[in-house]
Amino acid sequence: MTKKTVLFLCAETFPPPYAFLENVFNKILLKLGFQMIWVMPSLETNGIEEVEWAGSPVILIPKIRPESIIDLGRCYWQHLHWIKKAALLALKQYGPFQLIQVRDDPAMAYVAWRLAKRFGIPWCYQISHLKEEEVMMYSRMRIYGSPLKNLIKGVVGLLLRNLLLRRCNVVFPISGRMKETLTGYRLPPGKMVPLPEGVDTSTDPECFDSEAKRIREELGLVNKKVVIYVGTMSRFRQLDFLLKVFRLVLDQYRDAHLLMVGGGRTSEDLEWLKRKAERLGIKKEVTMTGWVPRKKVPAYIYGSQLGVSPVPINRVYVNSSPIKLLEYLALGIPAVASDIPEQREVILESGGGMCMPWDVIEFANAIKNILGLTQSERCAIGQHGRGWVKKNRDYCVLAGKVYGAYKRMLSIGNDER
Repeated sequence: MTKKTVLFLCAETFPPPYAFLENVFNKILLKLGFQMIWVMPSLETNGIEEVEWAGSPVILIPKIRPESIIDLGRCYWQHLHWIKKAALLALKQYGPFQLIQVRDDPAMAYVAWRLAKRFGIPWCYQISHLKEEEVMMYSRMRIYGSPLKNLIKGVVGLLLRNLLLRRCNVVFPISGRMKETLTGYRLPPGKMVPLPEGVDTSTDPECFDSEAKRIREELGLVNKKVVIYVGTMSRFRQLDFLLKVFRLVLDQYRDAHLLMVGGGRTSEDLEWLKRKAERLGIKKEVTMTGWVPRKKVPAYIYGSQLGVSPVPINRVYVNSSPIKLLEYLALGIPAVASDIPEQREVILESGGGMCMPWDVIEFANAIKNILGLTQSERCAIGQHGRGWVKKNRDYCVLAGKVYGAYKRMLSIGNDER
C-alpha cells in the first residue's frame, strides 16, 4: 500500500507530552496508510534540526518567546520565517504531500493555507483548546506576564485564527461545545468534525497494581483513602477550589489524602498552591508530586480510590475535553468532575462517577459519597466508566474519525483537480 504523506505543523513543544498525538497520528494512522512529517518548535535548537519521533520524521524549529511588548512583532515574524523554512525543507525531502494539518498555531495555519493554495491540496486545522481566549484571560487575571502583552497576543491571534479557520477544508474542534462556539465565530458547522481527547484502553489496569502499591508505600499512603488529581497545576485552573473542597472532605474522612500529580506552568504555581494548602491547615493531608513521567502516571491513578477533575467553568474550559477524566475511567477508577459539557456527557453516559456544579460544598459531598462506598461498589462504578471509554474514546475510535475526514478531504481535492 502506497502511503499518503501529511505535513503536520504542530504548536506543541517537542517532544510533545500528549500520548494522543503519538498514538493516533504516528501509530494508528500510519497503519491506515498516512505517514506524518512533523514540524514542531523546540527549546533545544537555535535553527533547523531533524530528528525522529516514534518512527516519524520531525523538523524542529526554535521556540521563540518575546521578552517585551516591543519584541512581539519581531518574534512573530521570526516564528513565521522558521515555519516557512521548515515546511519548504519538509517538502523538498518528503514531498509531495497529499494534505496538511495544523494544530493550535495561527502562524502555522497561515503557512499551511499558502502551501495548500500553491499545490492545490486540502488542509485542516485542529483546535485542542481556545489558546487565544485563554491568553486574553491571563491579561484580565494579571498572571503569566504583562497584561498588555497578553492582550495583544490574544486579540491578534484570535483574529488570525478565525480568519484562517474559514479557509481550511476541515476543522477538528476538541468538543461538541467548541463546535458551537466556533459556529458563533461564523464558521460553517458542516466543515467541523469534533475530535475529543482519548486514551489507550488496550492495557489491563491490573498490570499497574504492584507499582501502585510501591508508590503508596513510598508516599506514606498505605491505609489512606487517596483522592487523585492529575494535570497541570497552573493558577489559571483555580485549584485552590480543590483544596477548599478537600478541607471539607477531611471533616468526615480524616484518613483521606489528596494526591496532586503534575507540575505547574511556572515554578511559582506549585508554591502558590502549597501556600494555599498551608493556610487552609491541610498541608500534611496533601501531596504534590511535581512533574511525573507520563508512563508512570497510570500507576498513581490505579493506586487511588477516586479521581477528581475540577475544571473551572469559564469561556475557555467549557469548550475543553479534559483527558484526566478519561484516564481515571480507563483504569476503572470512579471520578467526580465539574459540570462542563464534555465532562457531563462522559459521566452521564458512562455512569463512571458524579458530575457536580462548581460549588465547594456540593463537590465535597460528591467525594464523600463515593469514598463512603465499599470497594466493590466503587469498582462497579469504575468498570462502567472503563467500558464506556473503551467503546467511545479509545485511540482507535478517534483515529477512525481522523481517517474518515482525511479520506473526504482527499476526495474533495481530487474532484477539484
